[in-house]
Amino acid sequence: MDRALRSWRFWLVLVLVGVGAGLGAGLLMAILHAVQHLCFGYRRGDFQSGVRGAPGWRRVAVLAGGGLVLGAAWVGLRRIGGPVRSLDEAVWERRGKLPVVDTALNAVLQIVAVGAGATLGREGAPKELGAGLASGLCDRAGLTPTQRQVLVACGAGAGMAAVYNVPLGGALFATEVLLGTLALPQVVPALATAGIATGVSWLLLPDRPTYQVHQLLISASLTIWAAAFGLLAGVIGAGLITTVGWAKARATHGTRTVGSVTAAFVAIGAVSVVLPEVLGNGKDVAQLALSGKLTIALVAAVVVARPLATAACLRSGAVGGLFTPTLAVGALAGTLAGQAWGVLWPAGPEAGFALIGAAALLSGAMQSPIASIVLVIELTHGGLDLLVPVSLAAAGATVVSRSLLPASLYTAAGWWRDRRPPQSPPPLLPPAPSTG
Repeated sequence: MDRALRSWRFWLVLVLVGVGAGLGAGLLMAILHAVQHLCFGYRRGDFQSGVRGAPGWRRVAVLAGGGLVLGAAWVGLRRIGGPVRSLDEAVWERRGKLPVVDTALNAVLQIVAVGAGATLGREGAPKELGAGLASGLCDRAGLTPTQRQVLVACGAGAGMAAVYNVPLGGALFATEVLLGTLALPQVVPALATAGIATGVSWLLLPDRPTYQVHQLLISASLTIWAAAFGLLAGVIGAGLITTVGWAKARATHGTRTVGSVTAAFVAIGAVSVVLPEVLGNGKDVAQLALSGKLTIALVAAVVVARPLATAACLRSGAVGGLFTPTLAVGALAGTLAGQAWGVLWPAGPEAGFALIGAAALLSGAMQSPIASIVLVIELTHGGLDLLVPVSLAAAGATVVSRSLLPASLYTAAGWWRDRRPPQSPPPLLPPAPSTG
């Protein structure tokens, strides 16, 4: 990789991947919004308001039709192109090998599913699109398997960076989560690719934070609560990992996928008749939590219903991201626990609890505290005043989750199938010699 940094082919591919990931993210978001508006019949406002404005029968009908069409499409795609590979599997077991066309088609199907109301993350599509583009370009440029491995991870991080306007967080996702290293030869390409993709995405997407959060101030009560909640978030994170691992490992295959995806989507649509907050990737629900606009009863209902709905989607054979659904559950769990804590020792606005809860659960579930903290700060353009409690919560959640399970959201399926601690992936490079 040190030699790769001096290769003009490597940097040419890197630039092309960054540009393609940025444009691809903008195109996918255009498809997402078009599907949302078409399915739920609204033209302005956020997705949650549009869903609430649609009658209950329409929600069920949209999910039923979407499940039938998407289930059939996934069956056809898998018959033609073979099984859909996870990014972690592609990076480590296949050295970055991804079929470009199949990966792009799968990304489109994922974004359509989210637009139709599936409880999955929208970031899965741009990550796969960026990774697939990187794999294809590396093959054409004749790069080595190690270079392709790194650039595929960088492409995935660039897709995430572009769609959420988080260049540093996207780079850290590529290195800390996918490559399992923060070594310089991997960090530099990741930063460059994510930065290019984010800048290009501004041609099509707004340059503003994903979530709006008012200024938050630290307090002794909030700091102590964060340290305690981090331990609870680690337990919740381990539960999410187990649930996701079970759902993915036992996902329906073959022609039965059509029926199982349709059934799961119909069930979610039925729940949405009384609880519309269960639909979609959770972005708007997280915003409501960060704004303190949810009642405790609603928070309690949604924090249980959303993970079950996500598991049902994955178990049925549907494919999608997990980042925003996890962030939303973390914000809701933080709000719920913070309200209970506030009765004993007031600690400030609910938004502080929600932000810390989101960072803590992401850290425990992804087992990547640095990337999780940076992502939450970049997504909100706030939280720097809460960096101490956020760090305490993230560290506690990671330690507890790691002690309970040797897996993350992205390796959960393999862990569940094997039921034994997976071997840590070998480092791409030996540790750099100390300069101190």
